[in-house]
Amino acid sequence: MTDPKTDLRRHALARRDLVTPQEAHDAAAAIARTGRALVPELTEKSGLTAPVVSVYWPIRSELNTRPLIEALAAQGFRVTLPVMHKVRHPLIFRDFTPGDDLVKGPYGLSEPADDRTARDPDILFSPLAAFDRRGFRLGYGGGIYDATLSQLRARKAIVAIGVAYACQEADHVPTEPHDQRLDYLMTERETIIPA
Repeated sequence: MTDPKTDLRRHALARRDLVTPQEAHDAAAAIARTGRALVPELTEKSGLTAPVVSVYWPIRSELNTRPLIEALAAQGFRVTLPVMHKVRHPLIFRDFTPGDDLVKGPYGLSEPADDRTARDPDILFSPLAAFDRRGFRLGYGGGIYDATLSQLRARKAIVAIGVAYACQEADHVPTEPHDQRLDYLMTERETIIPA
């Protein structure tokens, strides 16, 4: 018998892999436009004057967030990228400015170098394999974002935003007690505020 999370992850990622280059380009532009409007709105709502915004650096067929990073940096937001330093441990976040060189981290991911300042984000954009409208995400199986959000939320208020293609939506993501809900979900078609 197969695990429901494994099956859902496999199917959602297979759908994501079918996104065409033109669809991917259009989706990245849509996410940048939406994020450019949402982050200032969240900043105003939270009363923060200079929020730290973490955006993932895309790998494989993930929705491309580089235009979003550039848009937020151009608006004057402090942008950080996640750094994976240990398996199954919370991420750390280091400053990034478009144009900075990235280094290959211990797990082969492109990350800011260790000499860049580490900061806890106030707003965090998360990649995912699948999501549902309740705000639950299915990641890649390592529990890293759940551990990260749990740790950050214990220290401060944080807004977590999942980023995905609309085709990655599921009717119901199986959950466990440690799973962290997202506050928003952004696709190329809409922004979802979980009920």
